[in-house]
Amino acid sequence: MPNKWIARKVNSKDNNLMTLKDLIAQAHTVVPKISCQSFLENSEKYFVIDVREGTEILETGSIANAVNIPRGLIEMKLAPTNDDKGLNANTPIIVYCGGGSRASLAGKTLMEFGFKNVQNLEGGYRGWKELSS
Repeated sequence: MPNKWIARKVNSKDNNLMTLKDLIAQAHTVVPKISCQSFLENSEKYFVIDVREGTEILETGSIANAVNIPRGLIEMKLAPTNDDKGLNANTPIIVYCGGGSRASLAGKTLMEFGFKNVQNLEGGYRGWKELSS
């Protein structure tokens, strides 16, 4: 019986399959990372997106001024011409989750939508808490 959690490789000529681990690894190579320290030094210049679920944020907290858009809703909530959020293709965006994997996937999606300046907060919220405590 095939594993329902395996996705087809995009543009694959030989129909190889990719696992979630492969998709995350691919996203990590596409979306640049920013260290928590670099983000701290320039945080005011970024539109910050927390891609975790609301329940996670209630349990652990969030980075100040971050907008919560769960990973599963990114495609429906953001576009480079999203005037209600003041975004354009060149808006500097930081995405983060608990540790970095979902944020990489969300960042890759944003880049595919046309955003040109997307970075993943290295270490995610856990990394941020370590730095700020």
